[in-house]
Amino acid sequence: MKILESQDIKLIPLSAEHEVEFVRLANIPKINSRVNKPLPYTNTHFQQQLDKLQNSKSNFVWMIEQNEEIVGVINNASGRDLRVFQGGYWIDPNFWGQGAASAALVLVRDFLFRECAAERIQALVEPDNPASIRVLEKCGYQREGLLRKFYPSLNRGLLDVIIYSVVK
Repeated sequence: MKILESQDIKLIPLSAEHEVEFVRLANIPKINSRVNKPLPYTNTHFQQQLDKLQNSKSNFVWMIEQNEEIVGVINNASGRDLRVFQGGYWIDPNFWGQGAASAALVLVRDFLFRECAAERIQALVEPDNPASIRVLEKCGYQREGLLRKFYPSLNRGLLDVIIYSVVK
């Protein structure tokens, strides 16, 4: 995996050196409630995630850096069909509204289409998350519909989500 950059942002492949920042972000309540991570998210959880990434050629996780500061995480993975990817992102609430999510989403979208032969990239978003809905739409994703009781949350049961996608 390689570093992805634009004039606004840098995406750095997740590595052991990101453990402290990743664990810190995953334990922020406003983030953890949306990203389906155990709470508390521990160093052991982080190491398990790194181990999983080592054995995958179609699972990508980057730390989002803006102005030389880690502000979030973005990921994408494919399932059995390597033409279809699904992902998400999380931004430290101190940096919400500063363009990091949009810039990161565009970089990853372009990378997946260009270098991974993706034909479809999709994201699931909870209906009560208008900020993420705006980011997806701003980046060219189209709403496909509401999936009722679709997403299994660790702490909140089966969640309704809206599916968005962009296709090549």
